[in-house]
Amino acid sequence: MNGDILTKYGRRAITPDEAVAHIRSGWRVFVGSGCAAPQELVAALCRAADRLNDVELIQLLTYGDAAYLQEEFAGHFRYNSFFISKKVRQTVCEGRADYTPIFLSEIPELIRSGQRGNQAMLLQVSPPDRHGYCSMGVSVDIQRAALDRAQLVIAQINPRMPRTHGDAQVHLSQLHHLVAVDSPILELEIPEPDEVALQIGYHISRLVENGSCLQMGIGTSPGSVLKFLHDKHNLGIHTEMFTDELIPLLENGNITNKAKAVLPGKTVTSFVTGTRRLYDFIDDNTSIAFHPSDFVNDPRVIAQNDKVVAINAALQVDLTGQVCADSLGYRFYSGIGGQVDFIRGAAMSRGGKPIVAVRSTAANGTVSRIVHCLDEGAGVVTSRGDVHYVVTEYGIAYLHGKTIRERALALISIAHPDFRRELLEFVKKKQYVYEDEQVWQQALDRYPKELEEQRLFGKKRLLVRPLKATDERALQEFFYSHSPETIYNRYFGPKQQLAHLEAAKLCCVDYQSRMALAVFEQEDENVEKIVAVARYAANPRSNMAETAVVVHEGFRRLGIARYLLAQLQRHAAGQGIKGFCSEILSGNEAMLAYHRRLGHPLIYCRDSDTYAVQFEFES
Repeated sequence: MNGDILTKYGRRAITPDEAVAHIRSGWRVFVGSGCAAPQELVAALCRAADRLNDVELIQLLTYGDAAYLQEEFAGHFRYNSFFISKKVRQTVCEGRADYTPIFLSEIPELIRSGQRGNQAMLLQVSPPDRHGYCSMGVSVDIQRAALDRAQLVIAQINPRMPRTHGDAQVHLSQLHHLVAVDSPILELEIPEPDEVALQIGYHISRLVENGSCLQMGIGTSPGSVLKFLHDKHNLGIHTEMFTDELIPLLENGNITNKAKAVLPGKTVTSFVTGTRRLYDFIDDNTSIAFHPSDFVNDPRVIAQNDKVVAINAALQVDLTGQVCADSLGYRFYSGIGGQVDFIRGAAMSRGGKPIVAVRSTAANGTVSRIVHCLDEGAGVVTSRGDVHYVVTEYGIAYLHGKTIRERALALISIAHPDFRRELLEFVKKKQYVYEDEQVWQQALDRYPKELEEQRLFGKKRLLVRPLKATDERALQEFFYSHSPETIYNRYFGPKQQLAHLEAAKLCCVDYQSRMALAVFEQEDENVEKIVAVARYAANPRSNMAETAVVVHEGFRRLGIARYLLAQLQRHAAGQGIKGFCSEILSGNEAMLAYHRRLGHPLIYCRDSDTYAVQFEFES
């Protein structure tokens, strides 16, 4: 290859040291990012450091050998990163390198405008095709803007760089000097997700519908959702980056990209990080389109697709919904990246779902990531007004349009159980919530998610799930929708109010000795109206549980009560409860008929005009 290029391209084909000799002191030099970093050119630049002063190196994401970060190059190079990787974290924290916080969608314009305009560029490309076009391969992102701005472009031409499609092409006429290499492209092994990441991925997967358009940010939790999507169909991809984990869904046909409005039929990205398997998969693959960040990350472009599910990671979330994703206190840790771009794009998308994934704890379980307030110095990357879904291994909290009280309770319910009481005490003192809130007592780690299901009752598709402490307001609304007759049959007399304390107690069940199963009508996924509730409460002395069920007048004769009681019976038996008992007013013909059909003995009490029913479960 060296000989071919020297013959064909003459004086432009030179050695790395000859190429970087054209770089001058005081210049700003863009360095190709991520797994596309031109390692031989970077090494040559470091060898030339003694003759250079005050060169600013700008880069999106730093992988591979980054010798220019070493202290010996101080005064020669000053590094400026738009996203802090592990390689540069310590250097930034020590003040020997810079970090520029900015939305990924806005970086190209920052470069083109000259505010961070570069005089030179070091990049890595594939060999040219017969028309003279090379490919930027695994990274297009902000490189297109840097290429357009640079006065001097030095390209490392590598036959191992995959030829990618979209807006990845660079004509030889744009390259001033060529350096021929034949070396492996940087690879990044993705660690297998642990149990916490898998739990988070499972919860997120429940929010993904057929036809959704996915974006996955950097991190194991966003990526883990892909392991749970093999039963989904007609998915689309419009994402700033992806890894090897996406390949099975592409190969198995789960991803078709047919439902997308933006580049239908194409998997859209701006860069990839992964292994040789991924690079071979994308090589000359016309179904995958690489485009610059100011297109891929533009919220207005993202929003053109329906059902955008944007999944991004966080370091902390406070109880009002503020998200920190780039720093640990005063210590800068990563960057803004594309999180806000995609959260806003998904929010504007029809049927879109912006999701923030966060582990409930850090430091081996000693620190909560759901916090009463962000650490001193921590930055708000995503505002409380932008946040919709927050997901931990303990479940999903939906915050958009919620009050501060509702947000705090929802987030406490998905915090680690060890920290729920402490968090609740804080928001009580701040008067965000009622003084008698007891949401922390709910054992959400025992939440029986296997009882969640979408089910047809007659022609109505309804959601069945156990009640949570955060359903308090929905339960109150259910109560106030009842007719006087329904209230009389349920509460054995007139009842004017279901106050906060009573409603909270009815919702805050432990899923063992006290259980409540509800049916919801969904106007959309986040607007749920209770239409039926069945519950039991066990007596520890007799090990029998008293039951109650109420169905809204507009949803009767659909088999709802029968189904709920059967589900409750199965669950109670699994908890070791011996049987059920209840009292039924003589005028409640529907419930009396239900028990008669099942052959349960009914004992009439004249004094109270009620029937008592009691039966033990079969062994």
